[in-house]
Amino acid sequence: MSGIKNNLYLQLFQVSLLTKHDLMDIAGEFELSVMQLYTLCLLANNNSIPMNSLSARINCDASNITGIVDRLFNHKFITREENPDDRREKMIKLTKRGENLCNKIDKRIDAMKPAYFETLNSQEKKQFSLILSKLIATAHK
Repeated sequence: MSGIKNNLYLQLFQVSLLTKHDLMDIAGEFELSVMQLYTLCLLANNNSIPMNSLSARINCDASNITGIVDRLFNHKFITREENPDDRREKMIKLTKRGENLCNKIDKRIDAMKPAYFETLNSQEKKQFSLILSKLIATAHK
């Protein structure tokens, strides 16, 4: 058994737990759940997303994504519209209020300086970001 020290998958899981706790704190500051915060962050990078694609990106079932979307909609952070190409599908998009919140969240996340990230120099951070971006892009093809 290689243990966590040499197991990339377990190391990544351990880092994700560290970041999850930080994101839980930030989400709480904005009275959001972590999944609501993550949903807003995903929407900030897109014009609009079909609900089923959002569900796949978040890796949760339709009833969970409906609850997340309903709460964000009730707070006027997002809109839900019919997909013009398929009326059965709902498209999710940020409102101006949602965009403003995303900007605040983005600034708050950028201001974070967790000790575990500060052990990396700027080149290592850039490499790590590129590697993670590659993994994420591959996972969502």
